[in-house]
Parts: sequence; structure tokens; C-alpha cells
Amino acid sequence: MLMAAPAVAQTPAELERQYDAAFQEMLRQPANLDVLFKFATLASQTGDLEGSVSALERMLLVNPDLPRVRLELGVLYFRLGSYEVARTYLEVALQSPSLPPEVRSRAEKFMAEIGSRASPSHFSGEVFLGWRYQSNANFGPPTTSVLLFGQQANLNQGSVGASDWGMVASAQVKHSYDFGNQDRSALETQLTLYVNRQFQLSAANVSLVELQIGPRFQVFNGIFEDVTLKPLVLGGNLWVNDTSYYGSYGGGLETGVLLSDRLKNTTTLLWRKHDHPDTWYLPTNSLYKGTEYTGNTSFQFQLTNQVTLMALASGTRYETDRTPVQNYELLGTGGGMSFRFVDPLFKSTLSWAITVTYTYQWWKYDVADATIDPTRERRQLDSIINLTVAIPFDPRTTFTVTGGRFSRTSNLPNYEFDNNNIMFGIGWRF
Repeated sequence: MLMAAPAVAQTPAELERQYDAAFQEMLRQPANLDVLFKFATLASQTGDLEGSVSALERMLLVNPDLPRVRLELGVLYFRLGSYEVARTYLEVALQSPSLPPEVRSRAEKFMAEIGSRASPSHFSGEVFLGWRYQSNANFGPPTTSVLLFGQQANLNQGSVGASDWGMVASAQVKHSYDFGNQDRSALETQLTLYVNRQFQLSAANVSLVELQIGPRFQVFNGIFEDVTLKPLVLGGNLWVNDTSYYGSYGGGLETGVLLSDRLKNTTTLLWRKHDHPDTWYLPTNSLYKGTEYTGNTSFQFQLTNQVTLMALASGTRYETDRTPVQNYELLGTGGGMSFRFVDPLFKSTLSWAITVTYTYQWWKYDVADATIDPTRERRQLDSIINLTVAIPFDPRTTFTVTGGRFSRTSNLPNYEFDNNNIMFGIGWRF
């Protein structure tokens, strides 16, 4: 069966060359089942699901009594999101008395999944558990030399940057309820959870919970190919060192635009009200209470079946209720590339991926902080680079290794730091 056939380790160029050769051979022998099957297999491996579907459907024209081929067509249509067509092929395949038990079990699993997805209510999500090392887990300055009231001063040694290991756990659960309208409108809910626990530096422990909810619907039908709008409301809380840093609530608008078959854009505009309570750990935390306005846009371009390019831009304005020295503007830009390639180790049909991203951010504060330096408004630049290798164990479980560097420069030495990190863990999608 082509979806379960082991893939021979080869470069993307070799795979593409074999794909082109198989296509030409199929044109010369359009009724040869072996030739059609070979092309269908290579098309699936290179990501050309439509080409694989076309070859398998041609096989059925030559010989309709091929239940395994009908099963693979059902699987391919499932991957393409055409669940009713997938159901039709799977139902016919299951009617064959000669279908082996393991093949029948696989078909029944896909039928059950289609039934679940056909329901107006649908859950999905991802959980992750990992371990991370950071060379500067508390984002402290590299030396004890800082500014205080515009003069040189020395921190205690415990306040400078320190390395540490920690555990990271996250979960994102999504629920969608389809209204059944022609505009594909649905009510979407998303719950995000994040926990970081350091082994030694408890002050760097961070926890987050956030809930978003809003209806998504298609607009400009008949004018543009695919444009969706999603007004939303949100709320959440962030904890630092196991004490509440702020609670927030707000709302905004998210848009999704399919600009072409390979290019899509997502843009989000949000505002959030931040409530910073005073705590034993942060007795003056209420000075940071204020309102945050953010906007970001991202583009994703499918350059080839193996290569995806990404670009993003963002802007944030934060205004406190009564502490102008903490008002700031933040602008960011960045990009990245994701490269999928044939499994070089286990010879499976699941592609590995390498993703590299880079982000550059500019911070500008409104007013100088007299306790640091009364003559200079704070300015800082962030440079963030990450490299991730994703190794799938099965279609839902992936092992990832991420290495990166976060470097901040500032006109005030109190806020400068460098942090190198490496993280590895397991993610599971459902």
C-alpha cells in the first residue's frame, strides 16, 4: 500500500527526478497498473496528493476490483479535507470480503475519524513536554555594573545572569462549532496553557493561561477566493515566580486571506487591559497597570512541496494608567524557512523538517526612568534566532530539538543580556 510503503532515503532532487520520470512513463503507458502505482507512490511522497489521486483513480478505470486502491483514495481524500468523497471510497472498500483484517481495521479507523469531523462540534489541539537549558535563565545583565540615578552602581552577584535547566509544558486546545451556513461560519474557542519550571532559579518560573473565543466567517464571497474574519474576546493570567504578574482581558479582530494557491496571510489586531496586582514578590507591581494595543501580520508562501517561506511584522503600544516611565512602543519584523525532507534514518514515509526563524525588535520608552538615568530614555534592540529539527514518530507524535539565541542590546546596561538555549521534547497532536 503506497501510504505504508517504506521510503528510500534520498535527496529532494532525486525524489523530484524520479517523480518527473514516473510522470513521463505514465503518459507513455496510461493503462499499466504498475506504472500508475509507482507514480502514485512518488506523487504522495513529494506532496502531490492530487497527482496521486489522479493516478489511483485511473487504476480503478482499468480494474475496478481493487479495494486497497479504494482505501488509499479514501485516505488521500481525507488528507485533502474532502471527507464525503473519502467516506464513499472507504465504504466501497469495506464491502470487499477479500479485504485483509489489518487493512479493514485501518479503513474503519478513518471512517470513525470522518464521522467525528463531520460533526458540527470538533476538538483538536497539541500538547508538548520538554526540557530546556538556558545560559541566562533569569535574563540578568552580564556583569554587576549597572546605572542607579545616572551613576555607576553594583548589583549583588545573585542578580546577574545565571544558567539553569528547566521543564516546559504547554497545551493548546481548540474547539470549533460549525453553524452549517454557506459562508462556512463557525464559533471557535482556543485555550492556551504554558508552564515553565526552573530547577534552581524559581524567580524565572512562568505560567500562563489564556482563553479566546469568537465567530469566524467568510466574507467577499464571489469577489475574492478565500477571506475570513474573526472578531474575538480574550482573557487570561500570567504568573511569575508562582505569583500573579497580571490578569488581562480584551478583544480584537483576526483576518485570514488566501492570496494565491501558495500564499496566505493572517493579520491580528488586539487590545488588552492589564491588571497588575501588588504581591509579596512584586510590591510595586500595580505601577505597570495599563492597556496594550498590538497588531501583527504574517505571510506564508509554499515555494515548493518541500520548502515554505515565512515573513512577519508586528507592532505594540503599551500605556500605563499612571506611570509614563513604563510606556513603550515595540516594533518587530522577521522571517523564516521550513524545509521538509525524506526520513534519512528510519526510512519511514513521514517527512522530517528543519525550520529556522529570525526576529528583530525595536523598543522605545516614552520617558527616562530617574531611578536608572534621568537623562536617557530607554532604548533596546532584540535579536532572536531559532533552529528547530522535527522528527515525527507517527502522524501525531513528533520529537523536536530547538536551539537558539536571544540577544538584547540597550543604551542602559541594566537591561542588556544574552541567552543561549537548547530544548528537546515530545509533541502530540489530536
